[in-house]
Amino acid sequence: MLKCDIGKGTMLVAVSNYTTISGTLTTTNIIMANWSKEMWQGVVNRAARMLASGAFRTNFFSAFATVN
Repeated sequence: MLKCDIGKGTMLVAVSNYTTISGTLTTTNIIMANWSKEMWQGVVNRAARMLASGAFRTNFFSAFATVN
């Protein structure tokens, strides 16, 4: 990552083009616990669309999510 000293101890840092976030979702809801991979993919697709078009849209050039 590039850094630029603009004086008086202030540094400018380049913003990366993308960030990958991964994690694990655990549920104790018996109905949701039995959802298929396709149903969960629909949920994360909807979340990605909301990120790209909702209140935070200016912070996202694009967003996508996958279920493994």
